[in-house]
Amino acid sequence: MNVNYLVIFSNMRSIITLLALLVLVKYFVYLVIAPLYDIQKQLNLLRLKRAIKKGELPENYEPLVSIIIPAWNEEVGILTTIRSVLTNTYKNFEVVVINDGSTDKTDELVKGFLKDKTDKGPGKSIVRYFFKKNGGKGAALNYGIKKAKGEIILTMDADSAHHPLTIKNLVTYFHDGTVQAVVGNVKVRNVRNLVGLIQQFEYIFGFYFKRVNSVFDAEYIFGGACAAFRKKTTFDKLGYFDTENKTEDIEYSMRVKQAGLKSVYAEDVYTYTEGASDFVGLYKQRLRWKKGRLDTFLKYRTLFFSRDKKHSKFMSWLVLPYAMVGEIQMLGEPFFFTAIWTYTIVSGDYLSVGLSSLFIFITYLSAFVFGDHQTNKLNIILFPFTWFMFYILAVVEFLALLRSIEMMYLNQEITWQSWARKGVLDGGNVA
Repeated sequence: MNVNYLVIFSNMRSIITLLALLVLVKYFVYLVIAPLYDIQKQLNLLRLKRAIKKGELPENYEPLVSIIIPAWNEEVGILTTIRSVLTNTYKNFEVVVINDGSTDKTDELVKGFLKDKTDKGPGKSIVRYFFKKNGGKGAALNYGIKKAKGEIILTMDADSAHHPLTIKNLVTYFHDGTVQAVVGNVKVRNVRNLVGLIQQFEYIFGFYFKRVNSVFDAEYIFGGACAAFRKKTTFDKLGYFDTENKTEDIEYSMRVKQAGLKSVYAEDVYTYTEGASDFVGLYKQRLRWKKGRLDTFLKYRTLFFSRDKKHSKFMSWLVLPYAMVGEIQMLGEPFFFTAIWTYTIVSGDYLSVGLSSLFIFITYLSAFVFGDHQTNKLNIILFPFTWFMFYILAVVEFLALLRSIEMMYLNQEITWQSWARKGVLDGGNVA
């Protein structure tokens, strides 16, 4: 029997191309809309100035901000995190640190820092420190929120550091009374190896595209490294973080959107975080993210294709469905990768590869030209290596997705995971 392998590969290519087009259409739309974020931001500022001039809003808006820092075995970076908050330029704030039963030197370090009279760090008196029995990150966050006195609740991780202007810039978004939640711009700083570099590029593109979600009130992931909430309209009405969901930040984000509350992405609210330092840590992180997101999607499945007027149609009919398409496509990633490259090499047809490379390059240009000023523009020279880096990430994501599905089938849960910390580089001192 004669088998025309080129025909078989050609058919495979057609199927793969169809699936890829679904994703390419989304990113094309995102590339076109992303620059509009700046225009919308300026229009919102003009609207606020008019409201202030008319006396509809107070000119000076300086609410008490409570920064909640949950910590479990964070001896490496906890003091850097606290100091980065204390050196910010906004004055009306408090810091609530919750030690969730750490077994390392976290407790000793924080207590020593607060007692040290020779450390002249500003604002140490407004740091409130609590030690509780281990109960997971969600429980630690809830403990801190209940102790908080602020009108605005800002959560951050104990391996992160704020830019000096973070809190000041954050408050300007809440001056608009219609805004109930704000997600900040997170940057990976520990780029010491390939794993760190992969995460840095992933964050650059991921947060750049949050611009589009923000334009359409469709942002549904408020990462725990930098997320803020108006307490009276969120925690006081919707309850606290779900302690059963290990991606409590995603679950709460979806709960906020389910309630129809407005959220925005704040590109000038910078937080620097320590990403996973090796592939084992990266896998653990992605396993938690995948498992938590699938659980959350199942819980809030009514948000998909919702016709409720309080829900963003862009989110319900495009963002969320595409997120699920992405997970389904990830399951077939090994097959797609093998098929497309086999066809390309056998047939000598590199058109699809060339077009994909061109599209990625355009995405690069958009992120680096229109993105925030904290993005290192020189990184664009690493463009030729992007495919290699993202294929590595795809392998990690694929393995994490398979394990997540298995855990859902077996009704298993994961615990608050950690990896070897090395500390955030130049955290809050980056101008």
